[in-house]
Amino acid sequence: LFYLIAYRVIGYRKAIVRSNLTNSFPNKSEEEIIAIEKRFYRHLGDSFIEWFYPLHRSAKQLKPRYVFKNPELLNGLYDKGISVAGVLGHYGNWEWLSLLPTEVKHKVWAIHKPLKNPYFNQLINGLRSKYGVHMISSKDSYRKLKTEKDNGEVTMTYFLADQSPQKSKIKYWTSFLGQDTPVYLGAEQIAKKLDMAVVFFDIRKMSRGKYEIEFRLLSENPSDEETYAITDLHVKALEERIVKEPDWWLWSHRRWKHKPIP
Repeated sequence: LFYLIAYRVIGYRKAIVRSNLTNSFPNKSEEEIIAIEKRFYRHLGDSFIEWFYPLHRSAKQLKPRYVFKNPELLNGLYDKGISVAGVLGHYGNWEWLSLLPTEVKHKVWAIHKPLKNPYFNQLINGLRSKYGVHMISSKDSYRKLKTEKDNGEVTMTYFLADQSPQKSKIKYWTSFLGQDTPVYLGAEQIAKKLDMAVVFFDIRKMSRGKYEIEFRLLSENPSDEETYAITDLHVKALEERIVKEPDWWLWSHRRWKHKPIP
């Protein structure tokens, strides 16, 4: 029903989705682009329901739908006293990462940008923190995580790193899906300053309402990496996942609204 209304009736951001797909996959035919587009809108409808599914579900009820393949990688880092910066994109289902505290030893933080509507802000944050995730605003993230480190806490913080920065805050451009793309540097900068290992959260959609996540270590010692190297690594990791299975990324986002100045 959501698919019919959003895609067939309203055409929700249809021009943006079509443009993003066409520019990202210039070698695909129009028929292939439209097929991906339709599958994306069906997934978007699934996602809308899934966002609210945990409202009346326990962690035990949700776990069969969101499988963590290798939490031992993260727990091994914890045993060595290493905090983690987890990096991911708006791919598959990122909201059910609220289950992370049930799988790992770290104290888990999620960075968010507060919504303007106080009711929905409270509702969404309540869902995200239901199973033990601690919420932190982006503007307070470094100060809070530094305090945690100074207090001896071993933390895991995950960053949705594929959003488009404000034009005035763009500091770095890279290639993403064949296009010049501005990226946030927050995950790299915080990881370097606080000696956090960087891990990519590779999410896959296995079937409707069922996901699998594999953790991929990008750098255990980020301070040893060249400037921008970590950012390029996690951008490339997300790109590889999207190219393999493009249907499940958030194509309705205006990811390329800013263009580099010649």
